[in-house]
Amino acid sequence: MGLLLPGLVLLLTVSSQSLHAQSENEEGSLVAQDSPKDDTGYRVTIAEPFIELHTGPGAGYPIYYVIDRGSEVRIIRRKTDWFRIESKDGKTGWASREQMRETLLPSGEKFKLVELGEDEFEKRKWVFGLTGGEFDYTPVFTVFTGYSFTENLTAEAHFGQSVGSVSSSTFFKSNLVMQPLPDLKYSPYLTLGLGKISIDPGATLIAANADADNSFAQFGLGVQRYISRSFLFRFEVNEYVIFSATSTRDNNEEISEWKFGFAVFF
Repeated sequence: MGLLLPGLVLLLTVSSQSLHAQSENEEGSLVAQDSPKDDTGYRVTIAEPFIELHTGPGAGYPIYYVIDRGSEVRIIRRKTDWFRIESKDGKTGWASREQMRETLLPSGEKFKLVELGEDEFEKRKWVFGLTGGEFDYTPVFTVFTGYSFTENLTAEAHFGQSVGSVSSSTFFKSNLVMQPLPDLKYSPYLTLGLGKISIDPGATLIAANADADNSFAQFGLGVQRYISRSFLFRFEVNEYVIFSATSTRDNNEEISEWKFGFAVFF
């Protein structure tokens, strides 16, 4: 798969390092700054009928203990949307943000949570991602990186491989990504790009009498969605005009592509 496997490894490495750094930062940013704190940390009282304690920070971890309404718990740490808490009888476990936001401070006010992620998303500079889909009905995989000049404009570089039983190709392109409504939950964007494509011998994406290497222009539409503190999901469709015309062939090739994938930003 060429550079795609190293790219995937790099994406996972950057993701794990980013999440580790976030975990360290989140221990000091559990709640809003005006929430009171004593010598042993934040203490809150359960106002809902109960809180479920999971063995780990995620809904997939089993529930092993339930703390009833009116009980006081101490918050030990936070990991994204999960809180590690300790009951008065020494039981520790992880509770979800949805349940913790309904707890009460000693003053009787609601526990004020810091909503992580949105500010970091808006201030992102670099992004690295991996996508997959179809390029002229042939499977395609792409790794990309980008730099945001503003919240509306990003420059990206893409390397892709389209691999099929009959044809295959590799391409590199540089894109400008314009995001007119960055604050929307599902934010649309427009892409314009230029690049080079190389067709392997026997490929059928371009006519047999065309050159193996060609330049192309690309435009497309997409939508992206912030899904967690460091990750976003994107889906896009693109149209390519491959400049494959020759002295004996007047027409350029037009190719359609769709793909979706995930990216980590920092």
